[in-house]
Amino acid sequence: MLQLMDCTLRDGANVVGKGFNAEITDLVLKGLTEAGVPIIEIGNAGGIGAYEVAGFTDALTDEEYLQIASKYLNSGSEIGMFLNATRFREKYIDLAKDAGLHFLRVGADAGKVAITIEPIKAIKARGLKAYYSFMKAYVLTPAELAEEAKQLVEAGIDELTIMDSAGTMLPHEVAEYVKALTAVTNVPVGFHGHNNLGLSAANALAAYESGATILDCGLMGMA
Repeated sequence: MLQLMDCTLRDGANVVGKGFNAEITDLVLKGLTEAGVPIIEIGNAGGIGAYEVAGFTDALTDEEYLQIASKYLNSGSEIGMFLNATRFREKYIDLAKDAGLHFLRVGADAGKVAITIEPIKAIKARGLKAYYSFMKAYVLTPAELAEEAKQLVEAGIDELTIMDSAGTMLPHEVAEYVKALTAVTNVPVGFHGHNNLGLSAANALAAYESGATILDCGLMGMA
């Protein structure tokens, strides 16, 4: 079954600095949950901890985003945040757990899987789902990415997303990457495209036809 992960309130936040204000965050969360969107990623565009670690302060704090999200956590939608593996601190995972988030999605550039194992295990140890984004997936071959996927599955990952960070992948390439990952893993494989070449929809369709079961999306083309 195909599912959507809406990234408007995280990746889409890059269009306004590093994060949407409280009013828009609440409005979008209300609309997405009422529409039954199954998975929603929220917060600072740089992920949880970016406000403090990376100086991405053109946004609300993580605590403020979590407070807004609190009234939607029982809506039936999974709500979570992104965690750049380079900004991993256990206190951020504790913050997410204490706030009742359903997942954290760890992200790292393809080829950097070694730095992601510790945060993934920390997330799982606290009872949250651990999702994953292969940022800049195209820097590895499909076979090389599949080898990294095996390590992530062994670490306990719950989902893997192929991210076309620069928006330069072509549909046949997307298909090759999805097929490579689905051939070696038993977890859902997703795709996150960007529209730099006007191919995000075509790439999403190619991903779905090749076995992807989660597609990232955003309102009004954001994310």
